[in-house]
Amino acid sequence: MRIVQKLTRSELDAYVKQPTAKKLRDKVMKDGVYIPEGDKEAAAVYVDSRQKELAAGKAEGQDSVEISADGYALKAQEQETEKDASFSYTRIGDSNRYRLQFDNTAMISRAVKQGYVEIEGQRVDLSDEVKKQLLAAGKEIDGVRKQISTHNFLLHEAAYAQQSRDAMQEEGEKMSRVMMTVSRIMHGRKVSPADEKELMEFNKDLYAMAKNAAALERHRHKHDAEDDKISAENERARERAAEPKDYSVEETPMPNMTTEMTVDLEGEMPQIEDVGAVLRD
Repeated sequence: MRIVQKLTRSELDAYVKQPTAKKLRDKVMKDGVYIPEGDKEAAAVYVDSRQKELAAGKAEGQDSVEISADGYALKAQEQETEKDASFSYTRIGDSNRYRLQFDNTAMISRAVKQGYVEIEGQRVDLSDEVKKQLLAAGKEIDGVRKQISTHNFLLHEAAYAQQSRDAMQEEGEKMSRVMMTVSRIMHGRKVSPADEKELMEFNKDLYAMAKNAAALERHRHKHDAEDDKISAENERARERAAEPKDYSVEETPMPNMTTEMTVDLEGEMPQIEDVGAVLRD
């Protein structure tokens, strides 16, 4: 388990809104505190240290959270999007009816804040009910996006965990092989050049020690057939370890969802209808 410290809600929201989970995963891997699964002692140490940090902050009258450079960059990107936020609209046939599209919550917030939208130079006021419907639709879309982002993030975490398990297993198997090679060399048994090379690359001092011990060995043990079999198995194990492994994941794509509403300018007063979230192809 990895715990990310000093991550504000707005910073988390900015990460979640990204089209893929990569930036959030990179943040967790870079700044997260790792606690082994089931390690209650490590968890207790972490909780104790955090409590002391919080207590110290309160004692000094601190009421702020440090935002990382990545967080500031994401926040700046979000503010830039809000600054340029606007909506688009298309005319429905030859009528005087228009379909408005809000691609993100920044667009919705801006429209709700100013209380109206303009279509073809005509002001269309937004009632409180329409504002509520727009905000609810935007919230629904954000919820879907956050669920998908979390799902994709967990896919990456699972792939990383599998990669770590495979690496640990391969390292353990390699350690077992080289220690057996050390023993075989020390006892004057037959060792393939590939096994010797693996041992020498693993630890030169250990290789030299085994060779020195072999020089003192008076009797060479004849186990050629067995040693050939061991070396062949070791070679197959090295080939398996060298095979490329695919830890990529297939993320669930972010759906193309927009908040839309229809505005009818046919009558004396504009009419707004069909406000809601729409899934686009």
